[in-house]
Amino acid sequence: MIDKKSTGYDIIGDVHGHAELLKKLLTSLGYKSGEFGFIHPNGRKAIFVGDLINRGPDTTGTLDLVRKMHYHGNAMISVGNHEFRLVQQHVKKGHQEVKELEPFIPWIRSWPLFIDFPTFRVVHAAWHIPSISFLQDAKLCDDNFIRKTLEKGSDHQEAIQQILYGLKVSLPQDLEMKDRFGIRRKKGRIQWWKNPHGQSYADYLLSPMYPAPRDKYPPLDELKKVSPYSFPEKPVYIGHYCLPPETPKINGQVVCVDGCVTCDKKLWAYRFNDEAKPQCRRLVSASLDE
Repeated sequence: MIDKKSTGYDIIGDVHGHAELLKKLLTSLGYKSGEFGFIHPNGRKAIFVGDLINRGPDTTGTLDLVRKMHYHGNAMISVGNHEFRLVQQHVKKGHQEVKELEPFIPWIRSWPLFIDFPTFRVVHAAWHIPSISFLQDAKLCDDNFIRKTLEKGSDHQEAIQQILYGLKVSLPQDLEMKDRFGIRRKKGRIQWWKNPHGQSYADYLLSPMYPAPRDKYPPLDELKKVSPYSFPEKPVYIGHYCLPPETPKINGQVVCVDGCVTCDKKLWAYRFNDEAKPQCRRLVSASLDE
C-alpha cells in the first residue's frame, strides 16, 4: 500500500507495453532505477491509470517493472479495460490464452477498480458517480463479481462499462462518422463531465469524430445516464481516450493523461502536488525521439 505521507504523486497514462518509454518517463520525473526498481529520492509515488498491457513491444517487461515498484510501495495501479478483459477471460475459461501473462494474473486481480484519495481520484475512463457507488465494494479477486460483469445487460456489466470504457452515445448513421484512424463508428465517447443540455455532437464528443456536426444532437434518452462532474469535486485523473496532440488534456477537474502512446509515440504524466485545480504546467511527456 502506498504511504499516504508521500511528498507527491506522478499519475501516468496508458503504457500499453512500451517499457522503454516508461523508463524514460520515470527518469524524466526524477525516479532512479536500483535494486528495488524505480524509486523517487523525494518520496514521490507513481500511480498508473491502467492499460499497462497489449499493443506495445514489451508487455511483460512493463508488468515486471511496475510490479516491482508496486511491491516496494512506490506505485499503485487502477485497473484498465484491457486488464479487466484479461481477468474476465481468465475467469470464464479457467486459464489465460496468452501464456506469458498467466503469472501476472493474481497480482492484477489485487488492483482496485478506482482510487479515491482525500485530494484526488483516479479511474481508467470515467468517474461516473452512480457506477462508482454501485461498485464501491467490488473486487477483481471475486470470481462471482467477474461472472456478473459477463452477463449481458447486467447492472454490474453496465457499471464496469461506464468507468472502464467511458460513456458513449449513438452516432447519426447517415453521416458515416469516423474516428481519427478512419474507422467508421456507431457510437462515440462523450465528455461525460459536462452537462449534456444543448450540446451538439461537435461540442460533446471527446475522442474526435469526423465529420462532427453542430446541427445534430445525441439522443436524449441516452443522455439520462450522464452524471456531470465539476468543481468542487476533487480532481480526477483518467486514461483510455487516446487523445490526439491538439485535444486538451485538462478539462476543469478532469485530466486525461492518455496521449495515445502506440500511435503518437509519446507517454504522458501529471505531477500532482495536492492542488485543488489541475494546472497545465504539471503535465509531463516523454518520447523515444527526444
